[in-house]
Order: sequence, then structure tokens, then C-alpha cells
Amino acid sequence: MNKEEIKYDPVRDSFLKGLTYISSNPNNVLKISSVILVVLLLFIFYSNNSNKADLANNKFVSIATNKHLDNQTDLSIASFNEVLSDYSASESYNQAYIYMFNYYMENNLLDSINVMIKNSKFNSNDNNIEASLNLMYGDFYLRQNDLEMAIEKYKNAINLFDIYDRTVYVKLKLCMIFEDLSRLDEMNSIYSTIEVDKISDFQLKSMYEQMFNKN
Repeated sequence: MNKEEIKYDPVRDSFLKGLTYISSNPNNVLKISSVILVVLLLFIFYSNNSNKADLANNKFVSIATNKHLDNQTDLSIASFNEVLSDYSASESYNQAYIYMFNYYMENNLLDSINVMIKNSKFNSNDNNIEASLNLMYGDFYLRQNDLEMAIEKYKNAINLFDIYDRTVYVKLKLCMIFEDLSRLDEMNSIYSTIEVDKISDFQLKSMYEQMFNKN
């Protein structure tokens, strides 16, 4: 090993080259630093505003929900409609969507539900929420006597639910439809998958046993 190799320090050399570039090109370095700072500030600003927007949206929907629970229906429905019209996909939107869907079902406003489904931005990462939505859709199509769509939505709900009682509830609904359609093989196929000992809800277990005794 010679003296030149012993004295050579790659880290120190790179550092000195960097200092030389900075001293020789101060304007370029300032521009680059300014761009990085602006991007960072924009990211922080957007992140903070996004969080604030989410909090504001949640607060707005919570107020509308409280109005609904206090039977201030006209006020709550107006607020929920505003959410469905103006909000992007979010949990706040999902909550308003479910309230409006139930309201329209309770008042038999089926045309309004068709519009809701057509314009839906509903999206959730929670399988049980998605399952509940499919259950609601199944009930809606059943009321419209669109049995094939009802069957499809109920099957979607069964595949998504990880709450056993809810799965059984939807399976029993499907069994009733298949019985009415005299599709007994399909009814028995679903019915045979229900394990009564796993059902925790008393009324649901009673419903299952009544069907069992009838069949």
C-alpha cells in the first residue's frame, strides 16, 4: 500500500466536492432547497387540511344523526342529502347513505333508492359494513319482487359477513325465497350449512327451529 492510498479518504473527498459545488453554484442550490421546502410545506398543509376536513365532515354527520334520533327528520334528511350530494367517498358519506337508504325504505320511496344506488359512492374496507349494505340491497330488491337480484345481494352478504348470527339471518332469508320459488335443492343446500349450536340470538334460533320443524 503506497502513501497516496493511505491518505485518500473517499468520504472526505465527496464532502469537499459537495462544498465546492455549493460555493460555486449558490443560486442552483438555493432553488433546489426552496423547491424541496415548498413540496414539504404543501404536503404538511394538505395533510392537516385533509384531517381537518375529515373531522368537520364527521362532526356534520354526527349533528345530522342526532337530529334524526331526536325525530327532527326534515332537518336530518336535508343534511344527509347534502352529504350524498357534496361529499366524496368516506365513512361520513357511508353513514349518511345508510341513514337515507333506511329512511327511503321505511317510507317506501323506492324510486329514490334507485337513484341512490345509481349514484352511489359507497365504499368501505370493513367487510361487515359492505355485507350490511348488500343485505339492505337484497331487502330492497325483494320488495321490488326482483328475486334474482335479491338472491345475488344476499349471497354477497353471506360471503362478506364474519358475524355468524348475521350470516345465518341472511341464509334463512334466502331459504324462504328458494322455498317460495320451489327451488328446494338450493334451499336445502343452504339450510344444511347452518349450525344451530353456533347461533347466539334467541329469536334467530327460534326462527331457524320453526323452519326446521316446518321442513
